[in-house]
Amino acid sequence: MYERIRTISTIRKWEIVLTILLIASIAAVIFIATNRPNTFHEINGKIAFSSNNAGDEDIYLMAGNDSNFTKLTNTPGTDTEPAWSPDGTKIAFSSKRNGNWEIYIMKADGSGQNNLTNSSSNNSAPWWSPHGSKIVFCSDRDGNYEIYTMYANGSDVTRLTNNSAIDAFPYWSPDGSKITFSSNRDGNSQIYVMDTDGSNQTRLTNSPGNDVDAVWSPDGSKIAFSSDRTGSEEIYIMNPDGSHVIQLTNDTALDSFSPDWSPDGTKIVFSSNRDGNHEIYIMDADGKNIIRLTYSTYDDIFPRWSQ
Repeated sequence: MYERIRTISTIRKWEIVLTILLIASIAAVIFIATNRPNTFHEINGKIAFSSNNAGDEDIYLMAGNDSNFTKLTNTPGTDTEPAWSPDGTKIAFSSKRNGNWEIYIMKADGSGQNNLTNSSSNNSAPWWSPHGSKIVFCSDRDGNYEIYTMYANGSDVTRLTNNSAIDAFPYWSPDGSKITFSSNRDGNSQIYVMDTDGSNQTRLTNSPGNDVDAVWSPDGSKIAFSSDRTGSEEIYIMNPDGSHVIQLTNDTALDSFSPDWSPDGTKIVFSSNRDGNHEIYIMDADGKNIIRLTYSTYDDIFPRWSQ
């Protein structure tokens, strides 16, 4: 089970599990069509995701009604956690290709890959500001994991949180004024929100489980997140102040890998192992009409939607 969802007190335990799942096998750059049904559900826009289809984890792209998924990265290390720039021309992502976790940026076609953080520490979970000028991320460069921002070229790294707990998995609000993140500062992992300068840090959830990956809807009226508060990992939505929490998925599977919203806010994409290995699914924003998008014998995770 992916420990990233269970707790962030050991922030990279999920990497161990992912490594176990990365059973070496040779696969084509394009997913084998026979692993999917004859029909492919057309999506509005593009979805980037990571998969261990080729033996190690790389980033892939699905678009429109094209059932052939394009491989964007091809390195011997792990490339994961893709995040689209607001204009859809670039993708930031986390990579362990050089030993430690670093944040890279590339063009939407996979070209021009560039290391932004270039440090001996671990840096991961990038997310863009709504105007595309900055990236928020988490790093252990000062000891434990904290939240930082930098310009999209990697300059002017600024620390936002400062405590003995682990603060991770930040997401910028669409109006640019707030950042949600997960922290275990009060025990188990809960969702917090702060101003973009790190001030006014406020707790939004207070559950007996672990709440992570709090991503804003495009209009800023809702936040989707993952939680194991009921014993199984599920996807929820809530208001930006933490009120009116609604459970969207209800399955014994792991449904909680990084939910994300469609550009028009009507659907949510997520990863689930409800049919065996982890695959990409979409559903209406109210949890109805769940549709499976990927059909492979590998694990497809961290889906991110763009225009």
